Amino acid sequence: MKRTIFLQDENAIWLKGNIHSHSVFSDGDLTPEQMKEAYKHHGYDFLAVTDHDTYTDTRMLTDEKFTMIQGFELWANASNDKDIHVHFLWDDKIDGIEPGQKIHLPVRTGKESIALCYKLREKGCYVMLNHPHWSMLNSSEIEDENPYDAVEIINYGTEWLENTGDGSVFWSEMLYRGCRLWNGGGDDNHNHHELDSMYSDSFGGFTVVKAADRSAKSIMNAMKTGSFYTSTGPSIYDFYVEDDEIHVVCSPCERIFISGHGRPYQRKFGRHVTEFVTKLRGPEKLVRAECMDAAGRSAYTNPIYLD
Repeated sequence: MKRTIFLQDENAIWLKGNIHSHSVFSDGDLTPEQMKEAYKHHGYDFLAVTDHDTYTDTRMLTDEKFTMIQGFELWANASNDKDIHVHFLWDDKIDGIEPGQKIHLPVRTGKESIALCYKLREKGCYVMLNHPHWSMLNSSEIEDENPYDAVEIINYGTEWLENTGDGSVFWSEMLYRGCRLWNGGGDDNHNHHELDSMYSDSFGGFTVVKAADRSAKSIMNAMKTGSFYTSTGPSIYDFYVEDDEIHVVCSPCERIFISGHGRPYQRKFGRHVTEFVTKLRGPEKLVRAECMDAAGRSAYTNPIYLD
């Protein structure tokens, strides 16, 4: 039996997007229209404008070749009341959230934050814990039972400008504890500098979904089911388990790592590695892959759960 996280449909398509960005309606310097055109010009297929504590409605910007995902980023708290940022994404409408609405917690505590996350997730939101490294968050500060669908492991803006955007270790620790979480990745761009500047925080971290079509609904269905990978460069074309063998197919890379619920335990190195086939060891509860190219850029699959 073939097991995979990617949508198995001969008509499915790969779509590249940025799910974390900020506009002039919070602390960014570009309008949603300007961001859409910039990302469209760079070969992206979808974009989420996720302003701080504000829902910026961008549905009218969707066209036949580019899709806008809805959402916002909430300044919230962990269970111990340490500051964290939480992402909420959806396709069209969420009951109780109106265009231009300011979303503030009445009391900004860990208990109130988690309650809101559960509430919006039940209404259909995709909930992601953002940039844990930038937030100086320890995985032990997040409960095993939590309201998140995913952890942001690639935050290009904070990684490029502050070297604090890599959340992959945090995600690995959560998986090791038994939490079932997808990964996530985006730019977190604010565009305070020119797009072609060395200080630009755009076009460096992205999510690639395998979806039924270009609609916001299909893109969000792919996100919720894990039918995507996150990347700073490489492409992943397939990842599956069949007949006790793990298969990874990717663009040319130098290193492919296979991990279970802990650290990597199998690997393949070479100058132009595009495929890795290896046997399951037996005790794995899950398998996932990281593909790293010659420039040190990585792409991460979501886990395939084997239990």
